[in-house]
Amino acid sequence: MKYSKTFFIALLLAFSPTQVIAAENIESAISEREQEINSWLTSQEDNMLNLLERITNINSGTLNKAGVDEMSAIFNDELSLLGFSISTLPGDLIAMPSCPGSDYNIDVSDHLLATKSGEGPKFLLIGHLDTVFPTR
Repeated sequence: MKYSKTFFIALLLAFSPTQVIAAENIESAISEREQEINSWLTSQEDNMLNLLERITNINSGTLNKAGVDEMSAIFNDELSLLGFSISTLPGDLIAMPSCPGSDYNIDVSDHLLATKSGEGPKFLLIGHLDTVFPTR
């Protein structure tokens, strides 16, 4: 069955008031602290987009140690600004004989470890700083 544009506009208008009421109910249901966090995040949007653009433009392919090190330095700085204690675990030189036709090693960047003490639940976040793309 093919629907017309008019059908979708009517559907959108039919549900819009409900969505507005739902959004108002959600906003009024969040705590004052959550509202403060939301306001702060909103105020940081330009900074977050600039950081995203900056790290996206770094060639951080696995085999590009300089690029991965640059990523590590940026996240070190950003996490430090947020009050995290930073330490590193040394990377390693990994031989890659299991890759057919390869005779290279990967000089792995140091691992960045960020911790923050405090009250409340604990959580662990694991990520990586490299991409799988080859050096340009």
